[in-house]
Amino acid sequence: MSDNEKRNANAQQRNRNAGVHQDRHNTAKNERAAFDNIGLTKRNAEYMYRFNQALQGSKLTAEKKSEIIQTTITEIQAAQKTGKTARNLYGNDVNARVKEIVEGPERPAGADDPYWPSALYNGLTFFTIFSLMFGIMYLVSPATQKASQPVGLTSIIFSAVIAGLALPMIPRLFDSKREHKYSLWVRIPLVILFMVAWLLLFYVMAFLPSILNPVLTAWPQIILGALSALGSYFVKRRWDLRQGFFTASR
Repeated sequence: MSDNEKRNANAQQRNRNAGVHQDRHNTAKNERAAFDNIGLTKRNAEYMYRFNQALQGSKLTAEKKSEIIQTTITEIQAAQKTGKTARNLYGNDVNARVKEIVEGPERPAGADDPYWPSALYNGLTFFTIFSLMFGIMYLVSPATQKASQPVGLTSIIFSAVIAGLALPMIPRLFDSKREHKYSLWVRIPLVILFMVAWLLLFYVMAFLPSILNPVLTAWPQIILGALSALGSYFVKRRWDLRQGFFTASR
């Protein structure tokens, strides 16, 4: 390639780059102008432009993004009448605002976990503990499974369900910061009665026929325990759970 050809190729490349930059500039200018003539102040229009840019990078659907933009504009227009700006309403960090919209508002420290995710997490964790405990015990000492009354799968599942439903409630029953319908001396016997009934039912279920309460061998029991541990981990992360087994409050 001659020098002239090289210079022409470089010039064409520069022109293409300039065209791309010009297109980007025009796109940004048009997006910015979309918020200039809808009754917003200059600063609020600038905020909406930056907010829109951040929102477009989220995984929300186009319809949901459009709805959020329109709702935000309406709120800012109403706030302008009282002298408030978009920054006063939402803060200056548009990325934090988008994260709050997509993921929901951050839960205050010390707030209760949502009940049903917490029940699921505690139930899975309880199932993990019992499954791994019996699985490892049968693996280390196979004679134990034959010599004693083994615990069936139905019994473990039943206990895990009851534990999952009850464990999120018990700490709330003894929370001194809450207003309780019954006095402490009523709540304590109620919890004790519940525990006795739970253990009694667990004991009775051991006498169910094996077809209704099958006893697993060591490795299937361990595998189920590992799978339920994985499930409890994902439930904890999905709902940002802060109370329960192996979960410290923040």
